[in-house]
Amino acid sequence: MTISNDPSGTPATEPDAARRGLLHPARRRRTATAALTGAALLAIGAGAGAAGWSALQPEPATFDPALGATPVAQLNEGERVELQGRVAEIFGNKFVLEDATGRALVETGRRGEGGQLVAAGETVTVQGRFEKGSLRAGSLQRADGAVEELRPAPPPRPPHERP
Repeated sequence: MTISNDPSGTPATEPDAARRGLLHPARRRRTATAALTGAALLAIGAGAGAAGWSALQPEPATFDPALGATPVAQLNEGERVELQGRVAEIFGNKFVLEDATGRALVETGRRGEGGQLVAAGETVTVQGRFEKGSLRAGSLQRADGAVEELRPAPPPRPPHERP
């Protein structure tokens, strides 16, 4: 028996036609289904990868204008505060902020390592959480209005864990 599915008009033998998939439409459907399933899985993977990548990107620096400056002399343990003053001294990733009422140690985390984040004599506004006698800075605003995100301020400790 001969089959003429070949566009050249040459009759094909049954084993040749079977090898090329001409005799089995079910096989073609399975192949097409597998290809579509693979394409769908790739699209889902690409979408999930893009969503994960965007979730890991740092958020733009934020500065809460509603917080309002607190004088250094009125700092209370565990409060989220804003300090405004002049940089008096720098010690690695820490600096001393001085205002008219006193001085406070400000910890800047990794961004301040090397003492290059601020300069002595610079006027800055810092927001963060006051804990264990120093301010853990979350963001810093320079005199020109530029804001730098240092790290998120940690949540307050539960009362039973406070010293």
